[in-house]
Amino acid sequence: MDFGHLLLGLLALWLGGRAHSERQRRRKQATRHQEAREDLNALLKGKEAEVASIRQRLIDIFPRPFLSLDGKGKIVRVNHAARALVNNRPLIGRSLSSIFLSKELHEGLEKNPETTELSTFSATFHPGEVVSAFAGNQESHWKVDVLKTSLNGDPSEVQLMMLDVSRFVYTEQVRRDFVANASHELRTPLSIISGYLEILHEEDPENGYINTMLAHLGRINRIIDDMLLIARLESEKEAPLDREPFALRECVSKVVERLSPLIEKQNDQVQVLIPEDLTLAGDHFYWTQVFYNLIENALKQNAENQITISIEARKQEEGTIEIQVRDDGKGIPPNSLPYIFNRFYRVEKHHSQNKVRGTGLGLSIVKRAVEAHQGRISATSRPGIDTTFTILLPPQDAVEGK
Repeated sequence: MDFGHLLLGLLALWLGGRAHSERQRRRKQATRHQEAREDLNALLKGKEAEVASIRQRLIDIFPRPFLSLDGKGKIVRVNHAARALVNNRPLIGRSLSSIFLSKELHEGLEKNPETTELSTFSATFHPGEVVSAFAGNQESHWKVDVLKTSLNGDPSEVQLMMLDVSRFVYTEQVRRDFVANASHELRTPLSIISGYLEILHEEDPENGYINTMLAHLGRINRIIDDMLLIARLESEKEAPLDREPFALRECVSKVVERLSPLIEKQNDQVQVLIPEDLTLAGDHFYWTQVFYNLIENALKQNAENQITISIEARKQEEGTIEIQVRDDGKGIPPNSLPYIFNRFYRVEKHHSQNKVRGTGLGLSIVKRAVEAHQGRISATSRPGIDTTFTILLPPQDAVEGK
C-alpha cells in the first residue's frame, strides 16, 4: 500500500469519527431540548393549575351564586353558593336549561347575548327548583346580573351572578295587601263620619270646628283614594289598563277645568300647548290622574307665588311621544330631586296646621301610572327659574289622527 492510499484511509476514518460525534452531539442536544420542553410544560401546567385554584378561591368568596357559561351554554365554573343553590347537584358540563326551568332566566340571557355591558333582569323559580332562604315552599324571586367576559381566555364565556330578593318581594306584597285592605276597611267608618259632619254643617255652616273637621276629613279620603290607586297599580306585574285611544289635549283641558278654582284663586296661568290631533292609546282614567297630580302639585307648591304652567306634547320622528309639564315657580331643591317620586316624600317637611296640603302620594302615583304604560318620567329643576317633568312614551303607546 502506497502512502497516498494510507493517507486517504486515515482521512476517511477521521471524517467518520467526526460524523459519529456530531450525531451523538445532536442526539444529546435534542434530548436536552425535549427535557427542557417537558420541564416548561410541567411548569406551565403547574402555573395554570395554580391560577385556576386562585380563581376558584376568589369566586368561592362571593356570597351570591356565581356561574360561568361557555359559548354553547355549558356550565364550566361555579362557586360554593351556586352548588348550595341546587342542593349540591352536579353542575359542571351541564347546560343551563337542564338545571333551571325558569322562563325569565332563559329569556333574559337570550335578549342580549352579544353585549359586553353588565345587564340585569329578574327571574322567578318554581318551589323546589332552587334553594331559597326566604321563599320556603313558595316561588323564589332572584335578580340576575349577566356579563359577557372571559376568565380563561374564551371570548364567548358569560358570567352570571344571582341575588335572592324573595324576602323583599314578599314583604312588598304584604305591604301592598295591608295598604289595600286597610284602605277598604277605613272607607266605611269615614263615610259615616262624613255623613254626620255634612248634616252638622248644614245646620251650622259657620261653625269653624266642623269646617276644619270636614277639610281634614277630605284630606284623609284623598289619602285613602291615592293609596287604593297605588295598590291597584302595583297589584300585578302589569296594571290592568283599559286601553283606548283618546285626545290628549281634551284630557288635559278637562283637568285644567277641574283645577280652575285654585288657578283663579292664585292668579296663575296654565297653557295647554298640545296639537288637537295628538292621540294616546292608554287608560284615560290613569292619564287624568297623571296630569291632575302634576298640575295640582305645581299649584300647591307655589301657593304664594303667581306662576305659569305649560303642558306641551309632541310626537318625535321615531314615533316616541314626549310630554312636558313645566312651571316657573320656586322649584325643587337638588337634594330632594332624587326622592320626589317616593311615597309620602315631602319637599317641605313642616307645614302650617291651618292649611290642607297634599297627600305626598301624587308623584308616586304619576310615576307608577306612566310606567304601567311602558313609559318613563324624569324631573329637572332650577330653583327660582323652572321645573320640568318629562314623560317619554314608546311608539306603540301612541296613535295619531283620531
